Amino acid sequence: MAKRKKTVQQKTSAPSKDRTRWRWTGLILAALAIGLYANTLNHGYVLDDPLAITKNELVRRGISAIPELLFQHYRAGTEGATASALLYRPLSLIAFAVEWTFAPGNPWLGHFMNALWYALTAVLAFSVLQLLLRSYSPLWPAAAVFLFVVHPIHTEVVANIKSRDEIFCLFFCLGALYGWLRALEQPSMRWWALVLGSYLLALLSKESAVAFWPVFPLAAWCFWSKTGRQSIVISLPMLVPVGIFLALRALVLSRVPSSFSISPMDNPIVEASGWAEHTATAFATLWKYLRLLMIPEPLLSDYSYRHLSVVHWTHPEAIAGLLTYGGLTGLVLFGLVHRRAWAFAPAAFLVSIGLYSQLVVVIGTLLGERLLYTPSLWFSLGIAWTIFQLFRVPLKEEHLPKAINSRLAITAFILIGGVFSLQTLRRNADWKDNLTLFRADVVKAPKSVRLNNGLGSELYQYLLEHDTLPSAQKEVILAEIERHSRAALAIRPNHVSYINLGNVAAARKRYDEAVRCYEEALRLAPNYGITRINLSQTYAVWGREEGRQNNRLERCVELLQKAVEYGNSEPDVLLDLGTAHGLLGHNEKAIYWFEKALERDPKNATAWRNLAVAYRAIGDHARAEVCERKAVENQ
Repeated sequence: MAKRKKTVQQKTSAPSKDRTRWRWTGLILAALAIGLYANTLNHGYVLDDPLAITKNELVRRGISAIPELLFQHYRAGTEGATASALLYRPLSLIAFAVEWTFAPGNPWLGHFMNALWYALTAVLAFSVLQLLLRSYSPLWPAAAVFLFVVHPIHTEVVANIKSRDEIFCLFFCLGALYGWLRALEQPSMRWWALVLGSYLLALLSKESAVAFWPVFPLAAWCFWSKTGRQSIVISLPMLVPVGIFLALRALVLSRVPSSFSISPMDNPIVEASGWAEHTATAFATLWKYLRLLMIPEPLLSDYSYRHLSVVHWTHPEAIAGLLTYGGLTGLVLFGLVHRRAWAFAPAAFLVSIGLYSQLVVVIGTLLGERLLYTPSLWFSLGIAWTIFQLFRVPLKEEHLPKAINSRLAITAFILIGGVFSLQTLRRNADWKDNLTLFRADVVKAPKSVRLNNGLGSELYQYLLEHDTLPSAQKEVILAEIERHSRAALAIRPNHVSYINLGNVAAARKRYDEAVRCYEEALRLAPNYGITRINLSQTYAVWGREEGRQNNRLERCVELLQKAVEYGNSEPDVLLDLGTAHGLLGHNEKAIYWFEKALERDPKNATAWRNLAVAYRAIGDHARAEVCERKAVENQ
């Protein structure tokens, strides 16, 4: 019992004066963070960046939109983006709006700010862990944050501007923890203001900040020798910002239709046939999370259907997940009961990853590297402790580590850091743009419907932007689009694959095939607007070709009429439709379409001239003369 008291006294001892020599450590870690992601500064907007920034009307309004962003759901400013309508994360959108004001349409500022906030997180993380582990050698927090900074699992978060919500969330959670630890040392209203304000900002960054709350009582129990009741009581004030956030979120989302459902394309677990399959898939996913933290390869931008799918309890990864997390939970309980400092890291890890386990609540994705951002800090803290123990480096401050043991441990960290850093730099290069990213990832996940479709769509966009490519080179790209689209369809019928195949057929001037593909896409996704646009454009091009090149005027009229039915109201299409009717002698119909064209483009001299011809053909010379004068005026 006396030994237990001595241990507690060691844990609560005052910070050593020697810690001042570590004051530059945070800045070194920050410089490392900036250096690792400097190669992203010239990257473009990738993945969901357009939905959060370039296609978001509120963000593009800049600073003036900040009051409105505070009271809108996550995708309020993006037309048709309903998948995130039930999310409330205004802080990152406000940051994007500010950045748009100073650098509209330029992604470099967004990438720079991501790298800067990541570096600031490294500084803050070291300060927080040093304060939390004040009875232990600063080697422990320094090594932990070093592993966190270099870990390749963060490439998605830092290299993808949209993931600022993850960076903000952890940064402000750590800010709250720092203020709370200082308040425990020296009670003061300024520290509590920092705690409550910072935690509220974390919640406004991302809802998952709620899962950070248990870290406070865990810290009180493990490092401040508080009783269980005391640990809970001194953590209760942090529930105030949680309550404020939940009330604000409920108010904002009460105005949003709640018909949204999770698609199996996003999270395959919704297709689980029962609780057994659901839990097996969840534990297999948890195993994958842990494996990615230990061996971050391969890294992917998408882990959806069918790279990942529902599994049974006969699957080895489901069993591995159950045994690993079951054993880890037992170890944590043992460590917490005995107030072991090492137990804090795995306990915080389990708490932070639990929200993404699919066991508590089914979320919009089965697995995502960005979701490991906060858990990876606690993982790094635990791994750092483990490495020091393997090399028998004592971490108690009053002990001087043996020089050779310390050097061996530091060498191990440098080797791990070197490998991770090289992988981070290499993976960053993949995030240059969507085409580069999808090309890199589809090789590693050939069964992913989304990656196959994404590559097909980006290749087609590349063709549109490089119209002067030689025909042979265009055909190579079209063949690649077709190959990936058919690969996706073989896995699961979906509208995007059919749209890509329709684009390929249209580019090859196989218009009947293109129409069949687009109509199948429309059948699978009736509300997907781009399909109707593609159909209308294909019918228009096809109709013009039939009329101008093949002189099949009846077929031309039929196809152009279809283009109009699918929403094409371009003046040139209406003009061509009127011209075809006129050549067929359908002068009344020609007049109708010429007038429609002039409603869209009143200064179209050709439309006025053709309308004059049609009026003369039916004997209305007065109107014909008026139209001829209009034609002359608008030449």
